[in-house]
Amino acid sequence: MTALLLMLGLALAAPPQEEAVAAYLEGDYSASVDHGLAALEAGAVNGDVYYNLGNALYREGRLAEAVLAWRRAALLMPRDGDTVANLERARRETRDRIEWPAQGSALFWRDSLSLREQGWGAAILLALVGALGLIRRKRPLPIEIPALLLGVPGVLLAASTAVAWQELSTYPGAVVLVEQAQVRSAGGGGVVIFELHEGAEVRLWERVADQVQVALPDGRRGWMRADALGVVDPRAPFPLTPPEPSG
Repeated sequence: MTALLLMLGLALAAPPQEEAVAAYLEGDYSASVDHGLAALEAGAVNGDVYYNLGNALYREGRLAEAVLAWRRAALLMPRDGDTVANLERARRETRDRIEWPAQGSALFWRDSLSLREQGWGAAILLALVGALGLIRRKRPLPIEIPALLLGVPGVLLAASTAVAWQELSTYPGAVVLVEQAQVRSAGGGGVVIFELHEGAEVRLWERVADQVQVALPDGRRGWMRADALGVVDPRAPFPLTPPEPSG
């Protein structure tokens, strides 16, 4: 009987994602953060979770972590106006105010569709081409033009999605999570060439042991500790307690 009641209680319990929203609405931002992280650990890696997590972190005064959460949300929900607005507001509060120029890709869908949407779009279009081929085997219908109209965008979507995932894995964006980080001319040594502060957005260029080379939009590059950064890749664990200071 006890086991049955326990199972019933678990079934009726709200999932972490809903608990995160409820805690936020109640003003318990710390609990909202904890529930948001639990939702991510449970596999709910989606834009809504990261958006809510960013809101709670921002309310707790954790600006850099909020920027990271909203960057991940924007990657998963590029058309969400609330995410974009919150991210822009947080960027204006950072000390460095680093602004990356828009990609301006000729492939217009890369800025308006998430990687998941691009992947599903490619799969659906190519599946329709395959279905047309099966129909052609049974009935001699002119399918060349429809197959071309579906197949070309399907291949383009598939290729751009593969390239985007490769870029995200190889040269991901990252956010500085410590209050101040020294960027040096060489990994683990060299002279300090500039400093970055919490919330600054960089791109990772190379990694050697616990050091990473970061790049800025003005062309500057330098080396800093990897554990001072949080990567934008939404598949990565969400970091909350980086060591300070960082050199």
